[in-house]
Amino acid sequence: MIPNRLQLLRQKMADHDIHALIIPTSDFHDTEYVCDYFGARKHFSGFTGSAGVLVVLDDQAGLWTDGRYFIQAAKELQNTGVDLMKMGMKETPSISDYILENVNPGQKVAFDGRCVSMQDFESYQKDFADKDLEIVTDLDLAGEAWPDRPALPASQTFHYEDKYTGKSVEDKLAEVRVLMKEKGASSHVTSKIDEVAWLYNLRADDIPSFPVALAYTLLREDGGALYIDDSRLDEVSRKLLEDNGIEIKPYDAIYEDVETLEGPVLLEKDFINSRIGRAVKEPLWDDNPIQLLKACKNPVEVEGFKEAHKRDAVAMIKFWKWLEEEMAAGHSVTEISARGHLGNLRREQPEFLEDSFETIAAYGPNAAMAHYHPDEENPVPLEARGFFLVDSGGHYLPGTTDITRTFVMGPITDEERDGFTRVLKGHINLAKAVFMKGARGLNLDLMARGPLWEVGQDFNHGTGHGVGAMLSVHEGPNGFRWKVVPERKDSCVLEVGMVTSDEPGLYEEGKFGIRHENLLVVAPYKETEYGEFLKHDVLTMVPFDVRGLNLDLMNDEEINWLNNYHKTVYGTIAPRLSEEEAAWLKEKTAPIHR
Repeated sequence: MIPNRLQLLRQKMADHDIHALIIPTSDFHDTEYVCDYFGARKHFSGFTGSAGVLVVLDDQAGLWTDGRYFIQAAKELQNTGVDLMKMGMKETPSISDYILENVNPGQKVAFDGRCVSMQDFESYQKDFADKDLEIVTDLDLAGEAWPDRPALPASQTFHYEDKYTGKSVEDKLAEVRVLMKEKGASSHVTSKIDEVAWLYNLRADDIPSFPVALAYTLLREDGGALYIDDSRLDEVSRKLLEDNGIEIKPYDAIYEDVETLEGPVLLEKDFINSRIGRAVKEPLWDDNPIQLLKACKNPVEVEGFKEAHKRDAVAMIKFWKWLEEEMAAGHSVTEISARGHLGNLRREQPEFLEDSFETIAAYGPNAAMAHYHPDEENPVPLEARGFFLVDSGGHYLPGTTDITRTFVMGPITDEERDGFTRVLKGHINLAKAVFMKGARGLNLDLMARGPLWEVGQDFNHGTGHGVGAMLSVHEGPNGFRWKVVPERKDSCVLEVGMVTSDEPGLYEEGKFGIRHENLLVVAPYKETEYGEFLKHDVLTMVPFDVRGLNLDLMNDEEINWLNNYHKTVYGTIAPRLSEEEAAWLKEKTAPIHR
């Protein structure tokens, strides 16, 4: 099937004299998770992961993806005619080098300029200049070669109430305009849909697990425009936009309007699509002011996150209890049935909207694929041994959750126990960190990796990502990572109110996968003559499976942290459970001792 699709795509490339085609994962808004309309990379390669770039040449093709997906991609690309390109590995050429090695001087390289950022466009432009390759950005070749392409989404919007956001649309517009003025901008354009959703307290259902609408916005000192199909807007949002001088214009009208803007236009090169970026006459390249405002949750949002995590904990604890009882009774449980049951338990919770991402339910060796998804046609049964990793989360109106627990299903090997313990030690180290204001995730990541590094082990993904408030479960500019990855833009100074995941792991191909994940929020700690200190407050309220621990590897401080955390979990969640469930939770949160 994939070879046939590639053949049709190459025919369309030949019709336009194109010898290299770049197909990123993204949509017109630089979105990580995309709707079906923008699934071209998946359609033409067969790779289903959330990150990757497909490059199609006349006689070969390559798929670039990161370490989270190496194992998965290797399986999904078999017999497709697409080679796996492991990003970050020494032997892997860059996308540009791959094209330069295989395309003749003067030939054409194409990509849809709406799906490639201005930053990436300029990078390609620089790389291809020496070979005089022509870059074509106004073709949608993937669309031409995809006869049954799904339609663009058109879900109805809804107003996300101030009782959840903590700030009105009027207040947010005022904050952004102050920052625009400070930067010397007469207008500001953003194509990031989570930023548009945050600014206008606007939510929708265009993308699975990402409750937003496809839209652009243009802000001026005294007005602006929202680019979206007018028929989709709910009446509350429509009135708020009108009251704040925001005109409603057709979705695609942004491309004509930006050509007419006078004066400096504030744009962020990493995230604005290149079709817009190249059309602006006087661009002012700088950080988007909305991103940092959105990342620093206000007190109302922080309280919403806490409440969402309490509700999510009820679902997770009920799930764990059910899982143990089903296995003890000898009933058949598969990755698919377990995932489905957890989803049903979340849907029972008040103000649950949808999963915040597709649940990862991975038993045994499958968990070595960091972003594995179970096969519904061939469900894998769980056994009474080894580990079962479940990474899941939910969007609740008060906030968003993301949690991973690695459950001990029965006897485990010494290697598994050692890894389980070292990963949890790293998790605890990061959770209890106290740090000077001005520190970045880069400064703290070593705390999570240290217990693994000291025995020569590591995990091939970031330790933590920012989390949006009823927006994307992955957002910047905050994160935990030991080295700068420029395209991630997740190495900012940590500020009060930022919510970040704490999720170190260990993955042994063919054997097992381990990950322990809570969400943390940055909070004030103390101020001394040396400066201002910050800490992390833990949002997630679900116990860890202590049966996987080797307590001889843990120090007293780590054991005390875990016992105190479990005590808090019990005191917080037990009142929300039945008497039987609370008794079960009490056993799971009982203090541990060497």
